[in-house]
Amino acid sequence: MSWKKYVAKSTIRVAATALLLGQLFGAVGVSAADTDVEVHLIGINDFHGQLDTTSIVSDKKAGSAPILATYLKEAQAKYEHSLLFHNGDSVGASAPVSSLDRDEPTMEWMNMMGFDVGSLGNHEFDQGIAALKAQIFGGLDPKEGKVTHAGAKFDYVNANVIETATGKPLIKPYVIKEVGGVKIGFIGLVTKSTPAKVSPSGTAGVTFLSAEEEVEAVNKYAKELQDQGVETIIVLAHDPASTKEGVTTGEAADLAKALPANTPVDVIVAGDNHALANGEVNGILIVQAYSYGTAFEDIKLMIDPKTGDVTEKSATVTTTFQEGVKEDPETLAIIKKSLDKHPELTKPVGTTDGSVTRTDAYNNEAPLGNLIADAMRQADFGDDAEAADFAFMNPGGIRADLPQGDVTFADLAKIQPFGNTLVKLELTGAQVKTLLEQQWGTNADGTPNTKTLQIAGLKYTADFNKAVAERVTGLSLADGTPIDPAKTYTAVVNNFMAAGGDNYKVLLDAKSSLAGPIDLDVFYQYIVDTFKGESIVAKNEGRITNVAAAEQPEAPVSNESITRAEFVTALVEMLKLNEVTTAPAFKDVAANAEYADAIAEATHAGFIQGYGGNFNPDRDITREEAATILAKLLKDQATDKNAATIIAGFEDGATVSKYAVDSMAKLIDKGIFGADSKQLQPKQGLTTNDAKALIEKAVAAKAS
Repeated sequence: MSWKKYVAKSTIRVAATALLLGQLFGAVGVSAADTDVEVHLIGINDFHGQLDTTSIVSDKKAGSAPILATYLKEAQAKYEHSLLFHNGDSVGASAPVSSLDRDEPTMEWMNMMGFDVGSLGNHEFDQGIAALKAQIFGGLDPKEGKVTHAGAKFDYVNANVIETATGKPLIKPYVIKEVGGVKIGFIGLVTKSTPAKVSPSGTAGVTFLSAEEEVEAVNKYAKELQDQGVETIIVLAHDPASTKEGVTTGEAADLAKALPANTPVDVIVAGDNHALANGEVNGILIVQAYSYGTAFEDIKLMIDPKTGDVTEKSATVTTTFQEGVKEDPETLAIIKKSLDKHPELTKPVGTTDGSVTRTDAYNNEAPLGNLIADAMRQADFGDDAEAADFAFMNPGGIRADLPQGDVTFADLAKIQPFGNTLVKLELTGAQVKTLLEQQWGTNADGTPNTKTLQIAGLKYTADFNKAVAERVTGLSLADGTPIDPAKTYTAVVNNFMAAGGDNYKVLLDAKSSLAGPIDLDVFYQYIVDTFKGESIVAKNEGRITNVAAAEQPEAPVSNESITRAEFVTALVEMLKLNEVTTAPAFKDVAANAEYADAIAEATHAGFIQGYGGNFNPDRDITREEAATILAKLLKDQATDKNAATIIAGFEDGATVSKYAVDSMAKLIDKGIFGADSKQLQPKQGLTTNDAKALIEKAVAAKAS
């Protein structure tokens, strides 16, 4: 990018404004855009071989390769000039329809679609460098030696993985594509945390550049591209990034900040954390389109054909909702070929009587928790070791129950939808005890925050009459042998926990760490091998024994304010809602948050909508916000005239927000709100006790 391009970047908004004014006032002249070449980069990231997997987005079906293919083909058909790309993790953590043949079906699909360029993600390294090269360049896959890959018919790029033997990049660092008479350069990167995400054998023979070296590499290859007449440069960086409330953060954003102000890089495509990104950092556009084929990005570039500079750039991210969209027949044929080869995938993996559930898993042992932990403990890490001593599963990662009747792979995918990597750690007996103690946290208001781990290979008693440091008693192996505080044991957890998630900080101090297979793959194979298509059974076995605390005197009245998340949680618990298996769609509600299930249930029930894609879970709820939620429980609705009249009867009625007038009037009419007061105080927060009383009244009114 020349100095002209740098100026163009900083003046784009001015130019756009001038153009608009010219259109409004009839100015005569030719816009620069009239001579520019419009190019669209259509892309996906983190597809993970989800060829036949349907996801749920905002309570609607989305994704699956036949649907995604239709969207991508239609997007390209709209434009005269376009390129199709993927940004890493196209394979690995895949659905069985792809993974059983070492993801060759996914590679075949990408070849059929005519992808132009792709980058490496961390999952491309799952089975080692030889397997990675076989998938990309063709040849016999080294794992089991049963699959011969045809190889990719498009270019792969990566600049930050170096072969130890040669000191050179593992694959070519960049590629040039020409479209519409303009040249576009693509440089590839993969997240620097890849060695921690896969087993050591997966990255044997290669090293990864540091953050500083990575910046140097991007600058170096960008200069080489410029020397070849390329001024439009895209970095396909399988690095995490997220855009929230207009601010873009993450590894990809850090890279953008580290590049010089006059960098020739125009766009960084992010990946890895399965999030939405669409914003500018240091003048560089950063984009990411979720995961699993549930969305794709359309990056629009206006390129000056004389200089090769980008004069305008923007991106849209489109969700691949299934409703009204025809499935692509070529993609269906690829899936059918795989299913014909593996007919077991079309059959149930077993049946249940409906008792294998996650019920009360946050507080107690649960049948489904035991089943998952047993599967984790038996996971094969490729180290020729026996089963681990223990396994621990965080309850927030169990997202659904096993259904009554036939159980399919799709049902298992709903239970463990995150594609987490399993990690084998070495922990002392003392650290295991500390891990169990870290189940019992405390909220800011002093109330308990319990996340009971589902376990395998051990059992214990928790006496809630004792302080946390003394609460774990009778800690032993499953056969009753006491756990030795000084002895080292092996334990399997998921990568979320291994990174200290859910406050399991002691895991950060593990003696050793070995990354292994994907949790869903392990769970699926365990079900297939153990139950052989018949009845899937699991029950509570006394692995966890909780001794309840003796009854305490009635708690004093709480004057603590209640947050929006706490209010919704209390409502969902009182209504006993349990219908949703997917995480909420709000950008500021983490899928693993303790209140995520409640917010998802409330969204599904139509009680909440949020604000601009956010829910603001930690903000105190106001009285009028609570009213808009509770009013949706009640059928009768006051007319606009009656509502205004009802609200006008209060001294501060004029302060009620317009959106809340009908709802507050409805609750007042039912005697739920404002019965004993001349004021409504709509903007005031609610105490925990007041919120509970309102919810109880609204639920009672709903039932009447």
